[in-house]
Amino acid sequence: MDSCRAWHEEAICSLARLHKGARGVVSGITEGNGTGGNGTATSIGDVAGSTIVRRLMELGFVPGERIEVIEEQRPGGDPIAVRIGCSIFALRRREAQAVMVRVDGEAR
Repeated sequence: MDSCRAWHEEAICSLARLHKGARGVVSGITEGNGTGGNGTATSIGDVAGSTIVRRLMELGFVPGERIEVIEEQRPGGDPIAVRIGCSIFALRRREAQAVMVRVDGEAR
């Protein structure tokens, strides 16, 4: 099952599913696994998951912020470099799972 879902004709995906060049707007942060599951636990543990969510929000990953994936490490694509606002951060895909993004049309 794909973690992207159509919602009011917009694609909402976990940041972990996006690749270089993808752009969008942060729609929310979840402690779930970012794949449309029950949202009660992360794949890396409850305590670690809530710490990651809090840290992401402190860094500026908040609803409404524009976001762009600017680079992926090869091979494997982990970590990813993400521009949010005027800052660039490197995130592991497992951390990026918590960030839900409303993807711009041309990046789908």
